Formats: sequence, structure tokens, C-alpha cells
Amino acid sequence: MRFHRFDLNLLVALDALLTERNVTRAAQRLNIGQSAASSALGRLREYFQDELLVPSGRELRVSALGQTLIEPVRATLRQAQATLQLQPGFDP
Repeated sequence: MRFHRFDLNLLVALDALLTERNVTRAAQRLNIGQSAASSALGRLREYFQDELLVPSGRELRVSALGQTLIEPVRATLRQAQATLQLQPGFDP
């Protein structure tokens, strides 16, 4: 689903990537292939016009913009989860 030209599915990928700071581990967490996670990172980088995860030796570090996105993305996903858990009561 797109919202203001942004694929909302990428929020889940962004959360995993920023948390894991590793494309392979993020892919495992998302139950997708490493190439799909790498592709998601590429689309996120393009959208935000920022590297988000920057190679630093053998590791990835989160960019300044990535750091500012961590909590708002998590809060958005928590709110979406809470909304989806709302179910009307059954009244026979």
C-alpha cells in the first residue's frame, strides 16, 4: 500500500534494518531473502535520500537521519499493531 508515494510495507523493513544493523539478520527477522532486504534498503535510501545504514569496516552504522527515524517508526508500528488488535465484542 502506498501512502504519499511511500510503500508502507517498507516501514517494517526499516524497523528491522535499523534494529539489526545488518541486512542478512534483518532479512531473517522479516522471513525474506537477503536480496529482498537489500532491495528494500535501496528503496528506503532513495525515498529518504540518505544512506540510513553506512558501512563502517565490517559493520553498518546508523546514519544521523536513521537515528531520528528509529523511535517514530517503532511508535507507528506499535500503533498499527494496537489498531489491528481491536476487535468488536461478540453479541449473539
